[in-house]
Amino acid sequence: MNDFLKSRIYRVIRRQQWLRLSRKLTLCWMIAAVAAMALIFVQLRTGWSSAGAFPVLIALAGVASLALVIQSRRNRPDVKSIAKKIEETYPELKGLLLTAVQQLETGDQDQSYFQHRVTQQAMEHCQQTGIWQKTVPRAHLRLATVAQFAALGLFIFAIVDARGYRPKRGADGLPMIPVRGIAVTPGDTSIERGESLVVLARFGDSLPPGVDLVIKDLKSPARKIPLVKSLGDPMFGGSVPDVDADFTYYVSYGSEKTREYSVKVFEHPRLTRADVDLKYPTYTQQPPKRIEDTRRVTAVEGTQLALTLQLNKPVKSAKLVARNKEKTEITLTVVDDKAVASLADFPLVSTQSYDLKLVDADKRANKVAASFVIDVLPNRRPELKLLSPRGDVRPSALEEITFDGTVWDDFGAPVYGLGYTVAGQETKFIELGTAVPAKEKRAFNHVVRLEQLGVKPDDLVSWYLWADDVGPDGKIRRTSTDMYFAEVRPFDEIFREGQNAQSDEEQQQQQQQGQGNQARRLTELQKQIISATWKLQRDPAAPKFAEDTAVVRESQEQALSQAKEASAEVTNPRVQAIWSTATTKMEEAIKELGAAAKSPKALTPALAAEQAAYQALLKMQARETQVARGRQKGGGGGGQS
Repeated sequence: MNDFLKSRIYRVIRRQQWLRLSRKLTLCWMIAAVAAMALIFVQLRTGWSSAGAFPVLIALAGVASLALVIQSRRNRPDVKSIAKKIEETYPELKGLLLTAVQQLETGDQDQSYFQHRVTQQAMEHCQQTGIWQKTVPRAHLRLATVAQFAALGLFIFAIVDARGYRPKRGADGLPMIPVRGIAVTPGDTSIERGESLVVLARFGDSLPPGVDLVIKDLKSPARKIPLVKSLGDPMFGGSVPDVDADFTYYVSYGSEKTREYSVKVFEHPRLTRADVDLKYPTYTQQPPKRIEDTRRVTAVEGTQLALTLQLNKPVKSAKLVARNKEKTEITLTVVDDKAVASLADFPLVSTQSYDLKLVDADKRANKVAASFVIDVLPNRRPELKLLSPRGDVRPSALEEITFDGTVWDDFGAPVYGLGYTVAGQETKFIELGTAVPAKEKRAFNHVVRLEQLGVKPDDLVSWYLWADDVGPDGKIRRTSTDMYFAEVRPFDEIFREGQNAQSDEEQQQQQQQGQGNQARRLTELQKQIISATWKLQRDPAAPKFAEDTAVVRESQEQALSQAKEASAEVTNPRVQAIWSTATTKMEEAIKELGAAAKSPKALTPALAAEQAAYQALLKMQARETQVARGRQKGGGGGGQS
């Protein structure tokens, strides 16, 4: 029973403690809010930046509130005091509660009837009055709590408003200044080197007779610049031209002055000079070259480029960004405390334009990107021009073929010559000259005697010119011309007199002539196949090598089909043997062309088989020309031969 009464009294005590704490916290937050608004007022009146004072104010308010909470919890509850206050609020108790409290404090468990009765009456009164609600009314508690949070909200609002405060601006875009106030624009600021700083001082309704701008820097003593008043506005203005160093300034008017404002000078990073070192490939036989103060370079492919950039200030990053779809970036090497950037051993592969992107420690980029143009000249293949003979020829086995032409190369050709192949034999090479100087056109002349080659009528001799030079990779590469053909013709031609009436022999001759025309068309197709195969062999790295090889193989299959059709109509054993040789070689060529799609080396045996088929077709061509000469009716003369 005593514990029940004690708990009820302690509930009243806690309500009273909360009420007192809420009032103290309300006062604390109100004082902090007033201090924050005072700082804002000072900022408006004097232009002094109070941003650094607000963290201190927040810390003091927090410490004070925490101290009040700790003090409230450490205070021991005074039961007699609260009992007296309850007795004052409820006079009808007539000392019952005080008597009961005294009994609780003695801790005597053996109570008399009188004492038991007093305690019981006090508890009954507590239940009837709702735990003595009038002693600490709920309305007071609610009001204190609301006041506490309202004061806290006012303090928070003042802090937020002050930290993000920007003076209101009028229709002219300038700050609206209270009476007797001053606003200085731009205040603390930064400016690019070489620019002019414009300072404006705007006043309230009280204008001073004169306003000066006082500038202080490390290079010279303080100097004054009079500010000029605008015609109709309460504003004075002036400028500091060509700013090149950091300084501070303040506005002086009458006997007063503003605080000192700081001006920081900055520069955007920019390129001041670019030097280039070129290391040419060994095959060019050119010494290294240095080009100073340039942004355009022309060099042959394979050249190693070293780039040294002089900047106006140290930078954090430097990149060359290519002007292509991929926007390829080349990162340059920079030094933290030096205004330089460099690129070493950059191989030149293709012509490209670049933009220089610079970023300094303050994340400022260069305003105008310096452009670099790199022209890469290709290492051209040797140029071979044949003046004689012009194209395919049909010499006899006893004739001579004279080769006249020129050779030219941009970096010189170590050796050049003639390659020829008699069908069925290996290709032979004739060296026509050596050591052609760079960019010099050299003429050559050479005679090939077919009699020395041991060729016979209907033999095929193919030939081409070649020259060696050094490629971009430093290795010897060979360049060849198109392939040309020499078809060895018979020594004589057979002429027959035609008669008006067709005999069986004449009909057989016409049939052979038709077959010869068909062989001639097939021979021309085979020649085209050989030329196409030769071009594939000269450039096995072509992008469409596999597709082009398939087209040549298909053409050879068509030629084989035509050859088989023509051979089926032949009854002469000798002619059938020639057709059999041609078709066999065509089949070999088709097989090798199929393998060449995966391995270009197979083109060599394919070309040999194609040439053998071509030589067989030459033998099929008709060598007889019929000359029809009509007999005059009734004329005399010799007999038929």
